[in-house]
Amino acid sequence: MFDIWRELINYARWSPSPHNVQPWKIKIISKTEADLYYDPSRLLPVEDYTGCFTILGFGIFIENLSIAASKLGLKVNESYDNVKLDEKKSSLTFFAKLKIKSLTNKENLDRELILKRRTSRLPYNNKPIDPHILKELQKVAQQYGYHFDFSIDKQIVDWVLQLNCDTLFYDMTENNTREEVGSWIRYTKTEAFKKRDGLWTYCMNVPTLLMYLAFHMPWLFNLPILTPLLKRKYLETTNGTRTVAWLSGPFKNPADWIKAGHMMARLWLTMTNREIYLHPFGSIITNHKSHKRFVEKFKVDEVTNPIWLLVRLGQSDIPPRSVRLDVDEIVLI
Repeated sequence: MFDIWRELINYARWSPSPHNVQPWKIKIISKTEADLYYDPSRLLPVEDYTGCFTILGFGIFIENLSIAASKLGLKVNESYDNVKLDEKKSSLTFFAKLKIKSLTNKENLDRELILKRRTSRLPYNNKPIDPHILKELQKVAQQYGYHFDFSIDKQIVDWVLQLNCDTLFYDMTENNTREEVGSWIRYTKTEAFKKRDGLWTYCMNVPTLLMYLAFHMPWLFNLPILTPLLKRKYLETTNGTRTVAWLSGPFKNPADWIKAGHMMARLWLTMTNREIYLHPFGSIITNHKSHKRFVEKFKVDEVTNPIWLLVRLGQSDIPPRSVRLDVDEIVLI
């Protein structure tokens, strides 16, 4: 009776989440109903202190459940009651009620795209994104009330890449941020496949030793000679980037964050369908200094149209895929 839910979860488990924390758990109630929970131990109270990006991740997860169900002529709807994440909770906490219903409108996205979707931190092929694809992405965002803006201007692209690099080094000097992110770093294949979560250095396209030193000997990154060298090496991983893009619009409360997640799921799969990869620059958004620099550079009205995601876009070799929790680790018995 519960096979249908397990089938859908087997797709949705590949949804992205901040630092690949995968906070979701599902209790199957019946063939058509399930309860969605969050695991407080998988939250990010320092970097994502409002819970906005984790809740956005839940929106992506739910949308992917629904897209996966479309193959069966079905969809997944959700209902909420006072959505709020609390890292101080000592046990799994209810997030939303899920219901499977009949699909009334045709789904244009193939659920197999969920399995093909990747984050690519590899160098790109030095080609800007086709303008027709960018317009298609703008339409996806507009359907949900969001703005998708972009630039292919080399000076702007290079400025954003440099800002992202600088921000990563800023964050290494913040003890709380470094400790929180460091707890999700997986340095070896064995560790990555054992825990099945977090940021595996192989997927991050950063040498394991360098990553280890960054989180265990951060003072090295303040050395006058070493820092410029390390920044240059990091920037080489973003070579070939010709397009940067950012999303803006309603992002004040859980309802906004969930809606943004639904949109983001469809936007990302549309990119996948066009063989486009993205690499999120989340640190620029969450780091106050960098966020301010970006807002001032682009003269953004943060009150009426806040920017909540910045990415680089492009084509690359097929990147490695981060490990995910198995269906049995998500489903509650």
